[in-house]
Amino acid sequence: MARPALIVHGGAGPVPVAERPLRQAAVERALAAGWALIGDGALAAAVAAVRRLEDEPLLNAGIGACLNLEGDVELDAGVMEGGELRAGGVAAVRDVRHPIDLAVEVMRDGRHVLLCGDGASRFARSRGVETCDPSTFIIDRERQQHGGEGQGDTVGAVARDSDGRLAVAVSTGGVHNKWPGRIGDSPIPGAGIFADDRFGAVCGTGQGEAFIRLALSRLMVIELEHGVDPAVVAKGAVALLGTAMHSVGGVIVVGREGSPQAAFNTPAMPWAMAE
Repeated sequence: MARPALIVHGGAGPVPVAERPLRQAAVERALAAGWALIGDGALAAAVAAVRRLEDEPLLNAGIGACLNLEGDVELDAGVMEGGELRAGGVAAVRDVRHPIDLAVEVMRDGRHVLLCGDGASRFARSRGVETCDPSTFIIDRERQQHGGEGQGDTVGAVARDSDGRLAVAVSTGGVHNKWPGRIGDSPIPGAGIFADDRFGAVCGTGQGEAFIRLALSRLMVIELEHGVDPAVVAKGAVALLGTAMHSVGGVIVVGREGSPQAAFNTPAMPWAMAE
């Protein structure tokens, strides 16, 4: 039997000092929600944690997500299981109450890996996934920040269950004032997420374009395959973001065994783990 583990993060970025304990508390609530389901498997635990994070207004996912150039919320989410490398993602959705639920449905359906926009919303309705009015996600704080510069971030969770199965789940509102239709790294396997039961699972947060260009999550799992320690992999990935892309962000990693690891080069990245 493997030792179960779960690590959850609330996004890497320029978090106001006064908000840091509040965001940390939100992450710890999500950790508790996910850990309560670790007996149901890695996927259930990771998804439950992210689903809870989508309801936390201080975080950039679901309710409270940042706005695009036109003042709308467009949400991305993704999941991946490490056993058969199954993955599902959704992007630029506006009316799906919990985008992570829809990502799971895309994965379970199996015909596609990534759906976006209106097509993703139509798929949600066909699968009975809860939808809502797009205004549900918009809060006053984001209205006040609209038009200013700022980095977005992502929420995510990586889990390992007692059978050694690995899974990752992510959700995000993207970046502030993004062009409508922009898709980040979060729903793209190999960029923002990757899981392989043989080696490990990872999740990124930060400037998504940099993660996409580097195929950073896949690169991290290749390093795990080559026997590099997960803590070294996490630190190396963040260093590569800075040196190769002059970018910022953070990562969380769970190997086949051992404790979860986290690294970031931003002022803060609230995260918590259980094992």
